[in-house]
Amino acid sequence: MKKLLLLVTAIIMAAATGASAKGGQTIGERLGQQDTIVVKMANGAKMVLYLQNMEQLKAFENYSLDSLMRVLNKYVDQVDRMDGANKELKSQETTVVFGKDDNNPETVTITVQETDQDGKVTKEKHEIRINKNIKIDVEIEEKDGNTKVDVNVPNRAERDSIRAHNEEKKYKATRYNFDLDLGLNTFLNTDNQQVPDLKPLGSRYVSLNWHLNSQIGGRKSPFYLMSGMEFAFNNYMFDRNFVIEEDVNDVTYFRRETEINYDKSKLTHSSVNVPLMPMLKFKRQNGKEGFKIGVGPFAGYRLGAHSKFKFEDGGKTQKEKIRSSYNLSDFQYGLTGVVGYGNLDLFVKYNMNDLFKDNRGPDANVISFGLRLLN
Repeated sequence: MKKLLLLVTAIIMAAATGASAKGGQTIGERLGQQDTIVVKMANGAKMVLYLQNMEQLKAFENYSLDSLMRVLNKYVDQVDRMDGANKELKSQETTVVFGKDDNNPETVTITVQETDQDGKVTKEKHEIRINKNIKIDVEIEEKDGNTKVDVNVPNRAERDSIRAHNEEKKYKATRYNFDLDLGLNTFLNTDNQQVPDLKPLGSRYVSLNWHLNSQIGGRKSPFYLMSGMEFAFNNYMFDRNFVIEEDVNDVTYFRRETEINYDKSKLTHSSVNVPLMPMLKFKRQNGKEGFKIGVGPFAGYRLGAHSKFKFEDGGKTQKEKIRSSYNLSDFQYGLTGVVGYGNLDLFVKYNMNDLFKDNRGPDANVISFGLRLLN
């Protein structure tokens, strides 16, 4: 038990870099360039910590003595019970985890492997892991009433290698994300005598997107394949007092109203779309998102449609909403593209199919463009 508590104390001292709870000098500041630390215990024993250089001592600057000391007492009984169980069961390994409390982010795992006792000299080897990123080898030797602790701390290159290895284990080639498209609609390939102009700000496009981004070719590859599902809402607000109607032959057409002045006249439809877009994504030197570009096909199906009119009649505001398919094409397909840098993405979506069914409405294609958010 004595040896194990000495080990825990050594770990606490190492993990805290000797920082004073009152804000005083650290051990490094008091010792300058020395590489040996002697700690005198209350019972007269001594601990000697050997460090190859001061960089090893500074490696623990981010670990707080206060936070570890607060949780140390409640684990002493646990260590004592484990130590007693090891004597009975002759176990060669003990693991104690510190810092499980939510207020103490540090996690120190101690793995003890005892060697056979030989006369007056006892040696132990320990492997300590802090937050899975730092591995420390500790050798303890007791002789003539003194305790010598030899600490081998990894240098910066070794810590970076361990961190990179842990990040590699967490790597996933396919990741899910949600993003939002906000933009505008306009008509293309139209006969101006049959299709009205659109009010830009009222002809909005909104799409809620659940995307799967699959990295092709390994972790460092810039090539991705984006797929998923999109729920899109297209609004077409007509200019110059045009309205949309259906005649007795169930043919959709646009008519310019002369007797009523409409504040709002628009057509709205929703659809579900499935994209398949190859993309190139490049990283900046700091590891953040850089330039990206992608283009690919999409296919979708119309879910619903309605028209909406707003006007003044006798000093009162009147609203009309008519649910109808208006002979809109059920299936749609086209091309969609994205270009961006960092957190700024622009999208464009072109419907290659006609907005209305053949011979059941005016000729018109739709193009949507705007910003992609939350990507």
